[in-house]
Order: sequence, then C-alpha cells, then structure tokens
Amino acid sequence: MSSAPGQTNVQALLDRADALAANDARAAMTFYQAALQTAQATPPADPQVLERLHSAQAFIAGRALEFEQSLDQALAGFVPDDAQGNSRLTHALEMLKGTRTIYPQEPSVFYYPYLSQRQFFERDEFEWVPALEAAAPAIRAELLALVEDGPDFQPYVVDEPNRPHRQFAHLNNDRSWSALYLWNDSKLVEDVARRCPNTVAALERVPLTHIGARTPSVLFSRLEPGAHIPAHAGMLNCRLIGHLPLVVPPGCTLRVGNETREWEQGKTLIFDDSIEHEARNPTGELRVVLLFDLWRPELSPAEQTAISNIFSAIDQFQPLPDA
Repeated sequence: MSSAPGQTNVQALLDRADALAANDARAAMTFYQAALQTAQATPPADPQVLERLHSAQAFIAGRALEFEQSLDQALAGFVPDDAQGNSRLTHALEMLKGTRTIYPQEPSVFYYPYLSQRQFFERDEFEWVPALEAAAPAIRAELLALVEDGPDFQPYVVDEPNRPHRQFAHLNNDRSWSALYLWNDSKLVEDVARRCPNTVAALERVPLTHIGARTPSVLFSRLEPGAHIPAHAGMLNCRLIGHLPLVVPPGCTLRVGNETREWEQGKTLIFDDSIEHEARNPTGELRVVLLFDLWRPELSPAEQTAISNIFSAIDQFQPLPDA
C-alpha cells in the first residue's frame, strides 16, 4: 500500500535533511524544520517516520544549544564599561537566542517617532533624582498623614457614562488600585497641595510634562494587598513615568516589557509606559508610590511645545454639526 501524500512529503524532507546533516548542519536544520511543520499539518501514522521526526527534534535542539554556546563564547570576558551598554548587550543576546521577547512601544493614542525603545531609564541619568530622593522621607510623612486623615483616595479607573469601558474591566471603580492627585488634568489640586508642601516643592525640580490640558499628572498611587494591575500600554510615548516608592513591602514588582524590577523605598523607578507593563502587590500590606510623568530627555523644548499644541487642538476640536 502506498504512503499518504503528506507522509511522503515528510519522508522526502527527512531524507534531504539526513543527507546534509554531516556536512551542512544549518541547511539540514531547515529541512528538519520543514518536515516537522509538514507533520503538524498532516500527522504521519508510520512509527518509523515518527521516530525519525523525534530524531529531527533532537538534532535541532542540539544545534540550537551549540549556537547559544558559540554566542556566549564570542563575548566571553567582554563587559562594556557602562551599565546601560551591558544591559543592551545582554538583552540583545537573549532576544537572539529566543529567551527574551521583544516589546515595542505601543501607545494607545499618540506615537512620536524615532525615540529609543527603552523599558527602564536609570536613576543616575537624571540630575534631579538625588534631590527628589532626599525629600522622600518628608514626602512619605505627608502621605502617611493623608492616609491617616481619611478616604481621599479614589479608584484610579472610573467609568465615564459617555465613554466605553476602559481596558481594566475588573478594576473599574475598584479601590484596590486608587489614586490621590496633586495635579490632575494639568491643574494643581489645591486642597491636597496645601497638605503636601514638601512634595510640591520637591517636584519643582522635575521636568513634568505640560501636554495640553492633560498633564502634569501627579498622584499618590495606592495598590492594596494582593492587587494586580494587568498588562497594558499608556497613551503616549513622548513622556516617561516616574515612581518614587514611599510605602513598599518587599516583593512588589513592576514589569515593563521583558524586565521586572522591585520597588525599593525611596529609590526612583523611571520607565516608558507606552511599552506593555503591569504591577503586582502579592503581599499582605499596602503599596504606595508617588507617580508623575516627565518629558523624555531626547525631546527639545520646541518639540515639547509642539506636542502640547497638538493636544490642545485635539482637546478643543468639536465636529461641525450636520448641514
């Protein structure tokens, strides 16, 4: 009885791969991979063909391991002078090996082209960070006084009656992720600001964004015990988000793209929120950070003004009524 067409194709690909394996492993891998893909579409019934497919998988796995080892050997003993360079190199190798996923910027509203694809920015890149961190104890004291005074915090995600539900369905109107704003929609919240003079003063040194009537946006972001903010991307890639951790039990994490970091009390985290990110508080304690948005350092003052003007035009736009 003749073989099924799919099985015949698999055998032909395996035969070709076997013939190449001794002298041209890379070419053999392409035929083994083609045989495995064909077998997925039309699974063979012949036990001998199945055994040969298992051997093909082992061959591919072996060559992949050799490839990874050759990459590691090529850079053995090579360490860039700066931490950023070392991080870039490490991540590039991991992406080449397929052990690290590539996460692009994916802002939901506005994409500003040709900005670097970086998940986290380092504290020592910003001259204002030491002064902000020096003020962290005073800022924390003001936060704790707010928490003690009463329930000023409101759900971070609130449904709007004239808008579709936002992307955090299970967190809509949920106090497990809540906020207390110092600046909201570009305006200083006077009542909160009066109670947080040290916080307001410390933020004067930070290059907060001014984007139309939308920012600055500065808030105490509160995550209840066990809460999880699901993976999402922010609206813009022309800004960064800063976190100054104020109440942070060990084990609370922020994942941005393919990198996860823990908050450390008093140490700023700065990241691009247009890249997919999520936050977790797996502990039994409260987590609170001071959250603020700042201009990306690549943008000139003229670009900052232009971006703000764009969003002013967006916010002021009203469609003409039908004639």
